[in-house]
Amino acid sequence: MVKAEEYRGQIKEKERSYVDASNHYEKAWLMSNKRNAGVGYRLAFNYMKANRFVDAVDVGKDILKVYPDFPKIQVDII
Repeated sequence: MVKAEEYRGQIKEKERSYVDASNHYEKAWLMSNKRNAGVGYRLAFNYMKANRFVDAVDVGKDILKVYPDFPKIQVDII
Protein backbone atom coordinates (compact mmCIF):
# COMPACT_ATOMS: atom_id res chain seq x y z
CA MET A 1 0.00 0.00 0.00
CA VAL A 2 2.84 2.40 0.74
CA LYS A 3 4.26 2.01 -2.77
CA ALA A 4 0.83 2.56 -4.32
CA GLU A 5 0.35 5.86 -2.49
CA GLU A 6 3.91 6.85 -3.33
CA TYR A 7 3.26 6.22 -7.05
CA ARG A 8 0.03 8.19 -6.89
CA GLY A 9 1.97 11.03 -5.31
CA GLN A 10 4.56 10.88 -8.09
CA ILE A 11 1.85 11.05 -10.74
CA LYS A 12 0.22 14.08 -9.12
CA GLU A 13 3.62 15.72 -8.65
CA LYS A 14 4.37 15.33 -12.37
CA GLU A 15 1.00 16.93 -13.08
CA ARG A 16 2.12 19.78 -10.80
CA SER A 17 -0.80 19.17 -8.48
CA TYR A 18 1.25 19.61 -5.32
CA VAL A 19 -1.68 19.60 -2.89
CA ASP A 20 -2.94 16.26 -4.21
CA ALA A 21 0.60 14.88 -4.33
CA SER A 22 1.20 15.86 -0.72
CA ASN A 23 -2.04 14.10 0.29
CA HIS A 24 -0.84 10.85 -1.28
CA TYR A 25 2.67 11.19 0.13
CA GLU A 26 1.19 11.92 3.56
CA LYS A 27 -0.78 8.66 3.43
CA ALA A 28 2.35 6.76 2.42
CA TRP A 29 4.36 8.53 5.15
CA LEU A 30 1.87 7.54 7.83
CA MET A 31 1.60 3.96 6.52
CA SER A 32 5.38 3.62 6.79
CA ASN A 33 5.21 4.83 10.42
CA LYS A 34 7.26 7.89 9.44
CA ARG A 35 10.29 5.71 8.70
CA ASN A 36 10.65 6.02 4.91
CA ALA A 37 13.01 8.93 4.37
CA GLY A 38 12.39 9.11 0.63
CA VAL A 39 8.64 9.43 1.07
CA GLY A 40 9.16 11.93 3.87
CA TYR A 41 11.41 14.05 1.70
CA ARG A 42 8.90 14.04 -1.18
CA LEU A 43 6.14 14.94 1.30
CA ALA A 44 8.12 17.85 2.70
CA PHE A 45 9.05 19.03 -0.80
CA ASN A 46 5.42 18.99 -1.94
CA TYR A 47 4.34 20.73 1.24
CA MET A 48 6.75 23.51 0.32
CA LYS A 49 5.40 23.70 -3.21
CA ALA A 50 1.86 23.89 -1.76
CA ASN A 51 2.97 26.75 0.56
CA ARG A 52 2.66 24.61 3.70
CA PHE A 53 6.07 25.60 5.03
CA VAL A 54 5.51 24.76 8.70
CA ASP A 55 4.34 21.26 7.80
CA ALA A 56 7.40 20.83 5.58
CA VAL A 57 9.75 21.74 8.41
CA ASP A 58 7.91 19.41 10.81
CA VAL A 59 8.31 16.48 8.42
CA GLY A 60 11.96 17.41 7.92
CA LYS A 61 12.52 17.28 11.67
CA ASP A 62 10.78 13.88 11.85
CA ILE A 63 13.14 12.56 9.18
CA LEU A 64 16.20 13.90 10.97
CA LYS A 65 15.15 12.15 14.19
CA VAL A 66 15.39 8.79 12.43
CA TYR A 67 18.07 9.62 9.82
CA PRO A 68 20.24 12.42 11.26
CA ASP A 69 22.62 12.36 8.28
CA PHE A 70 19.97 12.67 5.55
CA PRO A 71 21.74 15.27 3.37
CA LYS A 72 18.93 16.95 1.41
CA ILE A 73 16.75 17.82 4.40
CA GLN A 74 19.07 20.44 5.87
CA VAL A 75 19.70 22.07 2.48
CA ASP A 76 16.36 21.84 0.72
CA ILE A 77 13.73 21.79 3.45
CA ILE A 78 15.00 23.30 6.69
